[in-house]
Amino acid sequence: MPAAQRTPGRGMPCEERRELIAGAVRATGRVRVADLVRELGVSRMTIHRDLQYLDAQGRVRRIRSGATTAMPATDATA
Repeated sequence: MPAAQRTPGRGMPCEERRELIAGAVRATGRVRVADLVRELGVSRMTIHRDLQYLDAQGRVRRIRSGATTAMPATDATA
């Protein structure tokens, strides 16, 4: 299938897809699972696994419908 007709996420290495997701979160502050599924052409489970991985890395913060920017830890005593 020519690249112009190929769905962006299909066949894309997971590292590359995760970079796109993390970049979208940085750019917009928030992403939704449904939007990522539609834009990347992968399953909801794939997006959930990607968000779980990125959250574990501290790159995004998972929320019910997607992810937001990872909030840095703050010192509550300051």
